[in-house]
Amino acid sequence: MKNRILIILLNIILVSCNSTQTKQQDKEKKGISDSITNQQTQSVEETRPAENNRQDDCARGQATPIVKKEIYPNTTFVLQPDSISAVETITFENNDNLIIYNRGCEYYVLTFLFQTSRFQEDIDNLQFWYSKAILLLSDTKKGLDTPFDLDKGIENIGKYVDNASKDNDKILKPGVQIDFGEDEIRSFVTIDKVEKITDKKYAIELSFSIGPL
Repeated sequence: MKNRILIILLNIILVSCNSTQTKQQDKEKKGISDSITNQQTQSVEETRPAENNRQDDCARGQATPIVKKEIYPNTTFVLQPDSISAVETITFENNDNLIIYNRGCEYYVLTFLFQTSRFQEDIDNLQFWYSKAILLLSDTKKGLDTPFDLDKGIENIGKYVDNASKDNDKILKPGVQIDFGEDEIRSFVTIDKVEKITDKKYAIELSFSIGPL
């Protein structure tokens, strides 16, 4: 009888010990989990100052909309993750698009990407497409609020195209920097590319730059 009572007491002690050990293990696991969570939170927090520093290091400020919504109401503006650049899109009544990339750090750069089905021509005929770029910009400028003289830029693109047509030795090519404006800070425009998107739609891209700031 005494042996049976002793066995029962031993079992009770073993169960109690196991329960205590399990609780201790659960506490340790929770402690590890909380530690990992805290480390992850701290890691995320540590990345935020780096993003702010990237913005602070730039001479230019955060991008803001340049499209006048009263002129082009069908417009979207999306600030990019770097908190500096942005993408603004206009959809015209004829379903053509203008995508504006507002970017730069040491330079302030606006890239205008026209996607149009208004014209049809071989993309190698740069004189044709450069003249159409002038037309598209001229048609759109009334709805744009830019920090540079857009009219002067358009005028100087026209002079560049005219001079190229008069001088057989001067060949039009993408990427040529065409200066405009007379301020201390340099302003220039480049016609970056002409591409065929679909059978009836073409892309013309131009970039206006000011800098270094």
